[in-house]
Amino acid sequence: MRTPLAAILVMMLGSTAFGQDASGTPPEMPVPQTQGIPSTTAPTAPASPTSPQSVDETALRYFARQGDQRRVDAEIARLRTLYPDWDPPENLLTDDYVPDASIERIWELYGDGDFAGARAAIAEKQSNDPEWQPTEDMLRSLQLGEAAQRMRNASDADQYETVVSIAVNMPELLICSNVDLLWRLAEAFVKTDNDQRAIDAYTYVLNNCDDGQERLATVQQASELLNSDQLDGLLALERMAGDGAGEFEPIRLDLARNALVAVLSGQSPRARNEDVRRLEASVASTNNAEDLRLLGWYALNQRRPTQALSWFETAMDEDPSVLSANGLGVALLDLDRPAEAEEILLDYEGENEEMTLLYLSATAATLARTPRVELDPEVLERIVAIGYDNRHVQTAQELGWYALDFGQPQTAIAWFETALGWDTSDEGSAFGLVVASDQLGDDARVAEIKAEWSGRSQRIADFGTSAAQDESRSTQSQSQAPTSIIPTAQAPVAAAPQTRNIPPRQPQPAVAVTATRETASVVTPAPTSITVNAQGCSSYVPPGNYSPGQALNRAWCLMELLRPSEAVEAFQRALQSSSTDTRSDAAYGQALAYVRMGLPEHASVAAAAAPQSQARSVELQTAILTLTALSAYNTGDYRRALVALDERSLYAVERNDLLTLRAWSYFHLGRYVEAEQIFGAVAATGYGQALEGFYAAQGRIRR
Repeated sequence: MRTPLAAILVMMLGSTAFGQDASGTPPEMPVPQTQGIPSTTAPTAPASPTSPQSVDETALRYFARQGDQRRVDAEIARLRTLYPDWDPPENLLTDDYVPDASIERIWELYGDGDFAGARAAIAEKQSNDPEWQPTEDMLRSLQLGEAAQRMRNASDADQYETVVSIAVNMPELLICSNVDLLWRLAEAFVKTDNDQRAIDAYTYVLNNCDDGQERLATVQQASELLNSDQLDGLLALERMAGDGAGEFEPIRLDLARNALVAVLSGQSPRARNEDVRRLEASVASTNNAEDLRLLGWYALNQRRPTQALSWFETAMDEDPSVLSANGLGVALLDLDRPAEAEEILLDYEGENEEMTLLYLSATAATLARTPRVELDPEVLERIVAIGYDNRHVQTAQELGWYALDFGQPQTAIAWFETALGWDTSDEGSAFGLVVASDQLGDDARVAEIKAEWSGRSQRIADFGTSAAQDESRSTQSQSQAPTSIIPTAQAPVAAAPQTRNIPPRQPQPAVAVTATRETASVVTPAPTSITVNAQGCSSYVPPGNYSPGQALNRAWCLMELLRPSEAVEAFQRALQSSSTDTRSDAAYGQALAYVRMGLPEHASVAAAAAPQSQARSVELQTAILTLTALSAYNTGDYRRALVALDERSLYAVERNDLLTLRAWSYFHLGRYVEAEQIFGAVAATGYGQALEGFYAAQGRIRR
């Protein structure tokens, strides 16, 4: 048996019994003590049992003749509340009922919500027929209608205490046919810090009302006002359909979506597994593109780019829109597949500013791939056109490095100058300009650039010097440009220069790193224990013009001049020697040259070209793993960066610069406590570059 409405309201307002006292009858409704909120209507107790003849059915029959089934149902519910022993007539449209036109008019005005008009019509009928008196039901219906109107107005005006007061004085309002008033009362309870009473109101609806849409809307509204724990009790009242599907499944799906959105907005670190599984099960049958994209972004947030790629690819199949392409492009970039990202994003470049910037990020990453890949002319042409049209500094800079790596220093200079024209503070392009000018033998231009930039860039200030850098100090800028690409200059062939014998044992290829939140850069100091005639290799001579021994000496000379790409060719010629020592020195030198160029994979291959001593192997492996960690960090693959650092630690102790790189990798993976510990320890040694990370990690931990 369902709980009486008056009783449930008493319970919601704090009665000690759930709707009934010890005698089993509804207790009398108390008037709440609310300061500053006058009671507009005196409380009225439900009517006592009355004979069917005394029940005013005129409103019921009027609504039936109008075909207004909703109001018919509401009136039946109201009359049953007032008269529990009453049953509605079997035929509301019986021919023996003769309606009174004036009474019909009163109910018409009532049905339209014109309660003042209805009262005026009552007064008019009384004036015309002094013996007629409105029934108690008619007057009560008007009172309830007016109270419902005041309750809705108070709710719309955020006068929540008034809403509660009206509900107390007019408990008959709170029936399933007025479910919106129950919702408004529940909201008023929440807004007046009485969450439990709001839960009671929602629970009443779910226990007593049968309309499926209204039940669903009840839980929907509750989900917007209550927390997840409070909502679980309401969800437990779900009714199951014949096919086993729960009526609240749409709400559960919305809650699952909201859980993932909360993670993406930074409100939560991770969604519950059941929420993720629910959404995954849904898209398995619906292929809803919006949900597929949401799962894709969530997977990216949780550092699962391969899974994200799968979600975005499916979303792209279902909805090849800008939104799907955006996610797919980001996932491909996260997986270090920029060429595929560029191809996908090309069709959507220009749709909006975000897509244009994402496409340009893909082009820059495509150009910066190492080892360098020669792009198809059509691809290169569109990258140039779109990058230039959008004045994209990073793309212009990468085009400069790309040209340098393929022996086109004049073209490289044009692109570096273009980038600097768009952004005069772009240090990466300034460095590229000094490298390209040096390759062309333009010493005056090199000196000019160094004079302008030495106060802003240590690596530009040190360019061309032979002083070794301290292994624990970084002089690179924070540019993302491939700073070690120095291709072969196309100079005229000259006679073989005077060469000198150089000791075959070269110093360790120490690699110092500067790591920041956004990127990391590296500098490989030149050998310091060698005396060479730098002028003896200033012009280009084909390595084939030298014997293997002469080529080895020339290669070390080129290394001294920071021209490692030319040195690679000379070392290759030296590898043709019949001398085991010469081949070993050449393999070692060529590996070092590749380290200078930032090509760890090539360095590994070169080192294996001839046997190396244990000391040299350790030196090279240390440098190669350092560059591998750096490359992974700059492409956002922070887990691979940590793996490389772990492998490197087997060969050498981590310096402060690499410890900082490790800490930033932890930071980007959301491991803030570990990051803070390392940043703090490094900063305590006086290494100032760790302070930024220390404070950043602390800020995340305290959120």
